[in-house]
Amino acid sequence: MDSRFRYRAILSYSHADKAWADWLHRRLETYRLPSALVGREGPFGPIPARLAPIFRDREELAAATDLSTEINAALAQSMFLVVVCSPAAAGSRWVNEEIAVFKRLHGEERVRAIVVDGEPLSGDPATECFPASLRLRFDARGERTSEPAEPIAADARRQGDGRKLAFLKLVAGLSGVRLDELVRREQKRRNTRLVALSAALAALVVVLSVLTWDALRQRNAARLAQAEAQFQRDEAQGLVEFMLTDLRQRLDAVGRLDVLEAVGERLSASYARQDLSRLDADALGRRARVQLLLGEIESTRGNLDAALSQYRQAAATTGELLAREPDAPQRIYDHAQSVFWVGQVAWQRGEADVARQHFTQYHDHARQLVELDPGNADWQMELNYGLSNLGTLAMDRGDAVAAERHFREAFEIARALSDAGPDDADRMITTGTSLAWLADALLRQGKLGAAAGLREDEIALYERWLAGHPADANVRQLLVDARSRVAQIHLGLGRPDQARDDASLATALADGLLAGDPENIEWVDRASLAHAVAGEAYLHLGMHDLARASLQRAIGIAEDFVAGKGGLERSRSLTSTQPRLVLAALHAREGRTTEARSLYADIATRYRDDQAAGNRLYPV
Repeated sequence: MDSRFRYRAILSYSHADKAWADWLHRRLETYRLPSALVGREGPFGPIPARLAPIFRDREELAAATDLSTEINAALAQSMFLVVVCSPAAAGSRWVNEEIAVFKRLHGEERVRAIVVDGEPLSGDPATECFPASLRLRFDARGERTSEPAEPIAADARRQGDGRKLAFLKLVAGLSGVRLDELVRREQKRRNTRLVALSAALAALVVVLSVLTWDALRQRNAARLAQAEAQFQRDEAQGLVEFMLTDLRQRLDAVGRLDVLEAVGERLSASYARQDLSRLDADALGRRARVQLLLGEIESTRGNLDAALSQYRQAAATTGELLAREPDAPQRIYDHAQSVFWVGQVAWQRGEADVARQHFTQYHDHARQLVELDPGNADWQMELNYGLSNLGTLAMDRGDAVAAERHFREAFEIARALSDAGPDDADRMITTGTSLAWLADALLRQGKLGAAAGLREDEIALYERWLAGHPADANVRQLLVDARSRVAQIHLGLGRPDQARDDASLATALADGLLAGDPENIEWVDRASLAHAVAGEAYLHLGMHDLARASLQRAIGIAEDFVAGKGGLERSRSLTSTQPRLVLAALHAREGRTTEARSLYADIATRYRDDQAAGNRLYPV
């Protein structure tokens, strides 16, 4: 640490927030930065191994007339000031005075904030959490002005970043380490612990396998051995079915791609050791589902080439099985899944003709299933998906009226299924996504009010579910998207305040998801969009510093992930284009015409490249 400073930071807080200050002081003093980062040159000098010491005043100042000599000395000797923000802090004379003294000594740039209660920039004394000295800039003479300072704060509230992500944001601000790098290093720490646990479990499996083998070896009765082998085969197939259904749903819900991948690879290796010619049709169908599972995981990580290889292998198997039994519902269903995923990769790559061919085939298979058994809820769900795919294709070719027709039919199916099974997560999610697609079709027709109403219905649906299932990562990511989209509609309706509020909720949720799994492309897309919309809302409100920070974060999330991953033309084109356009508009508004022209030229070049490559999936 710079020899001018005795403390890394000083905590400024109201004693009404003592519990928060206790927690924050303890966590900051004991936190160790990842060893791979220590010593690297950062914006505040070499990155330290620890952030200690952190100064914290433990005495009440209510009866005093001035800050104590000790506090004034600590303010002078601290590299950073950390303000614990709440309505109590905003109303505290001493918190305001500490901020003012620190800014006069060190300027504005080294003040950090963490929100623990109240609302930032609410303007209501009962809820405002930012002290006036934090909200306003100071001039060269050290006097507080009326110019807004636009503070950027970590938000430890439950509806904000939550304690975990807020703490990491604060660590990033005090150490000079980028937040995304810090999150990745923390994830690596957790993965290391998981590997150790997995090794222990693997050792246990080996021991049990040896014991089982030894027991079987001692069985010398052929009849008993034959019966045992049949039992083991039945048990193995039952285990495969469990892994592909119940276990997968549970891992999906908590976003554990790593564990899900390990399950899929173990199953795939098991099938690789078997003679496929001796497997019956059901076993081959399960093998194809394992390949689809592995393909989905690769796709979620952005590895589209690897995903497509798995999908095509599965399609070859399911196509052969369907040719043998063309009217068997299970064979139709299995092949429909393979066809869909091959089409999905084509859609992600912008290969519209290939996507249309496979999505249409998938829809036709779903219709066939419903005709065979109209009362089967699973087949009705497949038809919902098929109609949604056709609606998506219609949107891509600019036919929003046809898209609305497909999406309305899909929504009616989803609503009926959800009414019949209100506790079914898949049905609830299908209803929500059907509302989302229908809202998009109306929005494309200029029906903003109706689209906003459908998005609000979607948000209410997800929030009701999360009230009883707060750990459901799938629904949280859908809520991020819904909040971001309704914020965009509010901007179109001239409601920037509402847009900012919805976008802020979306960014907090999205950053929490991304911290848990930075390799999940769905969460990357959601987080980038949320920050882009937040940036646009801040631009409309004239908060340029906040707008710039949000837009740069949106671009960074998208481009850091896409770098080095092949086949992600659509994600590259769409995910980073919106924040770039808004950032260019911000440059233009600030009179920075050179930067604005450069960004517009880059966007135009990317667009032309994508058009030449056959990517027609830009919004119309």
